[in-house]
Amino acid sequence: MTFARRKQERRALMKHLLEQDWDVFGTLKFVNGRTLGRNTADKLLRSYWNRVDRVFFGHAADRQNICVPRWCFAHEGSDSENFHIHFLLKSPIEDTRHACCVLNAVWAQHHKQTGPMAKNWIMPVKDRWEVANYATREYWRMGADTQLLDISWDRGCPDAMRAYEHEQQALRINKAASPIWMQQAQAAYVDYWARYSSEGITALAERGKAPSH
Repeated sequence: MTFARRKQERRALMKHLLEQDWDVFGTLKFVNGRTLGRNTADKLLRSYWNRVDRVFFGHAADRQNICVPRWCFAHEGSDSENFHIHFLLKSPIEDTRHACCVLNAVWAQHHKQTGPMAKNWIMPVKDRWEVANYATREYWRMGADTQLLDISWDRGCPDAMRAYEHEQQALRINKAASPIWMQQAQAAYVDYWARYSSEGITALAERGKAPSH
């Protein structure tokens, strides 16, 4: 496929994404994305998102297909070997900051191969175009394979999620992410939000422990 064709397809994909309802941008890393293996990574990602849906929506995730709206993208880095994902997501609860911390804490303790909280970062969106551009930046190399449709979810009404903000949901969240884990997630959030606010998404994602390419 020619570069011009992929450029055109990416432009159409960005247009589609900008028409969707999302307000969180995140990165999920692995302890070592170079050696993990794609099959193992895919299994961990599927089980993670299934767990996230159950944490926020309980049995409704399975019985009524109530899931967190999300659009996931594979990235491999400049050498095509550092596998990780970026995602756009609609916060499942009104407190977006709390949702970001829960998502990070659940991923960090999901498996011995999932990245620690300081290595991931999950933030409320400040600039939707900038975020969509970043999430799709490897389309030129990977084409449609950068879209992880198997773990994405763009069906249902985001407003329906508010009906599940009740005591049972809070109990599930506390069980999935203990106070100690949440404290660490909140500390990571404060650090990355400060960098994101001062440097923008690209600078944040390319420095230190943040996602590198």
